Amino acid sequence: MPKKGMRMLGNALAQQIADDITDVIGRNVLITDENGIVLGSGDGSRVGQFHEASVEVIRSRRTIAHSSDDVRGLVGTLPGVTIPLVTDDRVVGTIGLSGPPDEVEQFGLLVKRQTEILMQEAARIGLRMTRERATTELLAEICEWHHSRVPTARLLRRGRTLGHDLTLPRRVVLIQWDDQDAWHREIGSDDISRLIRRVFDSDDDLVAPLSRTVVALATPDGPASPSLRGRCGELLTAAADRGLLLRAAIGSPASGIAALNISARDAYDAMQVGPGAQPGVRIHPIDEVRLHQALSVVPIDSRRRLTEGLLGPLLADRDWDALRDTLIAWGDSAFNATRAADRLHVHRNTLIYRLEKVARTLDRSLTEPGLATALYVTCVLDRLAHAHGERASNPT
Repeated sequence: MPKKGMRMLGNALAQQIADDITDVIGRNVLITDENGIVLGSGDGSRVGQFHEASVEVIRSRRTIAHSSDDVRGLVGTLPGVTIPLVTDDRVVGTIGLSGPPDEVEQFGLLVKRQTEILMQEAARIGLRMTRERATTELLAEICEWHHSRVPTARLLRRGRTLGHDLTLPRRVVLIQWDDQDAWHREIGSDDISRLIRRVFDSDDDLVAPLSRTVVALATPDGPASPSLRGRCGELLTAAADRGLLLRAAIGSPASGIAALNISARDAYDAMQVGPGAQPGVRIHPIDEVRLHQALSVVPIDSRRRLTEGLLGPLLADRDWDALRDTLIAWGDSAFNATRAADRLHVHRNTLIYRLEKVARTLDRSLTEPGLATALYVTCVLDRLAHAHGERASNPT
């Protein structure tokens, strides 16, 4: 099996190094693995051939120069100098420079050192990319854990191996964008993931694409953590500066695999109900749409019977949308008329007039026990239904 150093180098990088150095020194350069097989060469026809001179160089761990006479009995070898490549005190291959030995040997040490530096850098990049891929797969599996029921101990162990303590408090955030916009702009989940990592750049932040238009983020959540809504706002602003319109849904506080999975599911629910519950808003914390989350599972037929049975003639009123928004704002403001008017940006008298119109149309007093709460909940159901294209209310 190839040694780690040469495996990290790979044929593509070996060829790039060979081409670059060949261009600089004007002499052909080739790079072999630890078996003397050419991985890259300024003369592309030599790739894959056996370079017999490398065998003794690898065995002796020393540079060897070969004259024209020396190479007559060596397979695939030209006059020049062959140098061992060493990584972690192991010879993992060779680099050969073709030409008169007394001319090319002067480049030997420089070429050897430069190649080893590039190999080490390639190894670091490879390890980082491998870790990022493993982290991505781990978070994606956590988000789908309730379907697979993989033992939590196994996922916790994988997290520790990657340097992530999954018992630390975190929240899952889902970032979504329009599929049509992605298609027109050729935007993929990898592009959005890179943008997310610029804002959420802690070693404890986990990022994973879940689909073409959704990326999951698990980010630390605690008293010392920066405002999550604020950082989501920063991300959305950075995306908007690039012409991208994102939406963020924030899940519940979590610690451990099962809780992180619930946080992901809460974030998904917030993403589904948030646009209807909070029109004009692009960041939807689950804590602000819990009622909408619960009501969203009510069967459509039950929603229709409830809205038509309670709201009755209001549904046929031409001002129904404004009346519904008024009742929802009133409920969101703990049934305080002044705060509700401020929330709607209308005069308090306007809000009082609308509430009185609701009472007259229903022929019921809004002070009737439980009625205000029932109207609020039913209006939320009606708004959710319309946001999802359901005909929960029937004004005919």
